Amino acid sequence: MQETAHEVPNGAGVALRGQVTTMTSAYQQLFIGLALAFVLIYLLIVVNFQSWLDPFVIVVALPTALAGIVWMLFASNTTLSVPALTGAIMCMGVATANSILVISFARERLADGADPITAAIEAGSTRFSGRCS
Repeated sequence: MQETAHEVPNGAGVALRGQVTTMTSAYQQLFIGLALAFVLIYLLIVVNFQSWLDPFVIVVALPTALAGIVWMLFASNTTLSVPALTGAIMCMGVATANSILVISFARERLADGADPITAAIEAGSTRFSGRCS
């Protein structure tokens, strides 16, 4: 920059910039979108289940999905990028859908008269094995 300083006309300046501001803005918007999606999913599930506790249980599973995402990014030596964050948001959606199914199945078993522990074990094992009754 010092070598070309004499070529700059009087009253003009030179500023070196890169993609940092654009990248930072994209990350901020994605993280805000993720947080907003988190809150909206919770409120939508509250309306669906007509309960404040069941959606809380579903949303509590999301940090474990996020930990798995971070672990896989680290294990695969993948940098944090916009496609990686987009995939993370999609993975959180899949984890939410899976949690909803497990909770729904456990609620059905509770309604059939099963005790809570048996209902939870049956719901988890049924969802894990992929068989439905």
